[in-house]
Amino acid sequence: MSKMKELEQVAQGVADLTKEIMYDSVEWQLSDYPQDGDDYNALHSYVMNKAIELLYKQNTNKHR
Repeated sequence: MSKMKELEQVAQGVADLTKEIMYDSVEWQLSDYPQDGDDYNALHSYVMNKAIELLYKQNTNKHR
């Protein structure tokens, strides 16, 4: 197996674990928001996506 393929597998494992932790963290942070059902799911998805966007921007700005 090539080194790049091995690194991709490591990155996938980190991504999977990070997603689980982020999901739970967002759920905990939103515990005071009185939403349920589709409204809660939309709010949760928004916060997850925004957090990922912010992490991406923080990471890419360091390498410029």
